[in-house]
Amino acid sequence: MKTTIFTGPKEVEIRDVATPEVQPSQVLVKTQAVGLCTLEQRFYKGSGPESYPFRGGHEVAGEVVQIGSRAMTKARIGDVVCLALLTRCGTCYYCRRGMDNLCVHNHESRDANLIPGPAGLSEYVVAEDYQVYTTELPSTRDNAWECRLCELALAEPVACVIRSAQTPPLHFGDLVLVQGAGIMGLLHVQLLKQRGVRIVMAEPDLRRQAMAMQAGADWVIDPIHTDLAAFMRERSDGYGANAVFFTAGGSEAIQQALNGMAKGAWLNLYGSVHPKGPIQIDPNLIHYNEWVVTGSFSHTNASFQQAVAMIASRKVDMGMFVSERIGFPQVDYALERAISPDTYRVVMTF
Repeated sequence: MKTTIFTGPKEVEIRDVATPEVQPSQVLVKTQAVGLCTLEQRFYKGSGPESYPFRGGHEVAGEVVQIGSRAMTKARIGDVVCLALLTRCGTCYYCRRGMDNLCVHNHESRDANLIPGPAGLSEYVVAEDYQVYTTELPSTRDNAWECRLCELALAEPVACVIRSAQTPPLHFGDLVLVQGAGIMGLLHVQLLKQRGVRIVMAEPDLRRQAMAMQAGADWVIDPIHTDLAAFMRERSDGYGANAVFFTAGGSEAIQQALNGMAKGAWLNLYGSVHPKGPIQIDPNLIHYNEWVVTGSFSHTNASFQQAVAMIASRKVDMGMFVSERIGFPQVDYALERAISPDTYRVVMTF
């Protein structure tokens, strides 16, 4: 089979390797759709501290072709499934504390002889039984079916945002600020709307502002030319936002958000900050206002299951995020499109 190896910045190789042998606890899947997430984009650009070589591709949907003799799954041969390919070892300190999203082996292969990485950008993928989620996608294989398949491949980002959106104790009618109208910010909008809150999206780009309105934001503002704190207080009887979800914008955006938060508010740092840099906050503000500053990283097994159900039942609109479908093995071209600012998610089809 063919697989994709990231060998360095802007260096991607398609290699012929043996199709994985299926161990008793595993499932072999014929890959059909893979979303090119920010993880793969970082490896391609060389913008992170990661090491090479690396086998990328962790937003995967495909067809089951073989099931190990002791695999604990309800999937059957021919079923379309989503794969949660980041490793959950089940035995490290964090997995045993119920924090499997922070598994210390999340990017590793269980086989020490293999190049590390989830390896979803391959014609076949072998997955542990716990990584396989059935979708009940019908067998009619037309263009509409392929569109749905591409949407299901994006279960992983939905699962990550579900964890984030569920964290603060929000009430109906609360005012929430979402910073950044990339795919993660827009997913926050879609999911938070279902919690009955009012949403302000902070995004300077006009095209992405329109996407935020389409996703369901109540207000969209340009934080560069608008006093964000004043805007939040105008819509909350002077109190400010009950929760802030930072997905993009850098340290300056986080600093802006702090100025517009109500007492008892939560600041959820969902997105990372690049380049890294500190923010300044008076600890007395946290003390007297009873603010909660937290982070949200990756997904859990539970949130992934919820994500598949949400996409399958169309409780979230993933079609708006699939900017392009590009056939394998045009990986270099697909990655160039994925890092372009005019795309949301590029999906490789097989």
